[in-house]
Amino acid sequence: MFPELPSFQADEQFLHALGRAGGVCDCGDIDDSPDSLGDTAAGWPIFGQFVAHDITADRSTLRSHANTAELHNSRSPQLNLECLYGDGPTGHPFLYQRDDPAKFLLGRDGADVQRNAEGIAVIGDPRNDSHMLMSQLHLAMLKAHNAFVDEARLTGVSNDRVFDEAARQLRWHYQWIVLNEFLPTLVGQRLQIRCFEKARSGFASFLIFWDSARCRLVGRSTGSCSLTRPV
Repeated sequence: MFPELPSFQADEQFLHALGRAGGVCDCGDIDDSPDSLGDTAAGWPIFGQFVAHDITADRSTLRSHANTAELHNSRSPQLNLECLYGDGPTGHPFLYQRDDPAKFLLGRDGADVQRNAEGIAVIGDPRNDSHMLMSQLHLAMLKAHNAFVDEARLTGVSNDRVFDEAARQLRWHYQWIVLNEFLPTLVGQRLQIRCFEKARSGFASFLIFWDSARCRLVGRSTGSCSLTRPV
């Protein structure tokens, strides 16, 4: 996002040492101390990973010392749950129920995301099956959409508008959480307030400012995964 800045450089042996068993990042059986405890909800790093997958996707081959100028974001960074919906029931019908395409297809007994014969998750973004916490968060979002479908039908929404209405409701709830809970937790209340001030002063200026804030959000959301403490 900032191609004019130099790439991050670090001693790779030192980085491997940080993450190895018994290293600095491995708490092992060491008891918690008051300084090691935080008051941030343990689920935020997982949610941050979900947000990062929603607004960024690099499909290039994973390699060391990549040329950042060649990287391309395959996502539209709009907090629109692209990682969940894919191209919708028409473009990605395998994500949805055959007899009720307004709803997502879930795994057996609704306890897991759907998987193929080899156990690979059939979801909008394969990264959301990188570990159990991520796959369960993705599953929770799928179930939330399906619940909004039921609610839309109960309120009399026409069947051809049910999917769009349910997706709109879920996106609004998701965006509210990001702006009012997640963003202040990561970048602070002051930056969140400045975002809203930019939004009030003009949509164009808000987009420019939000682009800068989003960069910090993505960097911290992905980096925050390393802050997940052992249970």
